[in-house]
Amino acid sequence: MKLRAVALGCLMAACGGARGPLPAYFTAVQAGHPSYPDARFITGVGLSSASAADADTRARENVALQISTRLESETSSFQRFTTQTGTSETVTSRVSVRTSFDRAELIRVVERAEQEGVFYAYAVLDRAAADRELASAMGADLTTFQAAAETARKARAGQEAGAFAIAATEATKIRQRMDSVFVVRRAIAGHPAAEEKEYVGLRNQLLALVEEARARRVVGVVLKSGGAGPLSDLALNAVKRLGLRPDMAACATRERKDLSDSTELDVTPEEKCTEGSLGERCEVVVRLVAQACSGGASGAGTVTVVRGAHPSDREKARRLAWDKVTVQAVEAAVRDALKGTILIEE
Repeated sequence: MKLRAVALGCLMAACGGARGPLPAYFTAVQAGHPSYPDARFITGVGLSSASAADADTRARENVALQISTRLESETSSFQRFTTQTGTSETVTSRVSVRTSFDRAELIRVVERAEQEGVFYAYAVLDRAAADRELASAMGADLTTFQAAAETARKARAGQEAGAFAIAATEATKIRQRMDSVFVVRRAIAGHPAAEEKEYVGLRNQLLALVEEARARRVVGVVLKSGGAGPLSDLALNAVKRLGLRPDMAACATRERKDLSDSTELDVTPEEKCTEGSLGERCEVVVRLVAQACSGGASGAGTVTVVRGAHPSDREKARRLAWDKVTVQAVEAAVRDALKGTILIEE
């Protein structure tokens, strides 16, 4: 009898909870939770007729959706702030910020309810706690970026083209992640992070140095042997498409004052023609070597072997092989060779 009374008491309590009115924050969009004010939390409600777990998932997704929506406006705001720090539009137009919120584990369900077969969940993200977590996670990247940007600045001042390219490339790769995290922190906290202004100033200084280096950089395309058809033009045009200024001067012919902003790109074609049982056969490979005129930095690229064949005419076999040296193949080889000496945009 005692057991029955306890069970009946539990049942009545459960039914009483189901029949009672839901707190307004489960059903009214504007009704805030007294324990989780908007100033400190991003909140979301999930409803499901399937299960409590499904309601939990929907509530978390609601919070994540709010953050994703805010990312769009905060990205624009971040880029405007970037421009206002003094860097030219030319430089900031090169900045593409890609953001997404991928820290769903920071969202927690704090309250659940059930009424008439519908499950309710209330999820929150603590703005300050999430910002601290994101700040901690980006700490190593921020330190590395600051060191690389400073190394790039010193290398540029010392006219060390190779060291500048290496440091600037490292800093630029990290910058893409850093920009994204700062935008996410804005969306969550509702204001810029404490470290953002100093970071953006350093980032813009780096971008300005990269822009200056690219504007002044000259690539001398030097063909090491004749008879290579339009190869020289292909290499010159490939340099242009990379946004660099080409000429045909070797490092040895340049004035001393121009060496720090110059690179020599040696283009060496190799041909091998033989007569076989099926006729004439020619193979062509093109090797490219880039060397910073100030020394220290170099790179290499290759247009892989292409072949041409003709039953009886060697010259036709040779031309058929050269016809397979495409614009795309030369551009890829030029990029490979130069990226060790010049900061090439991906």
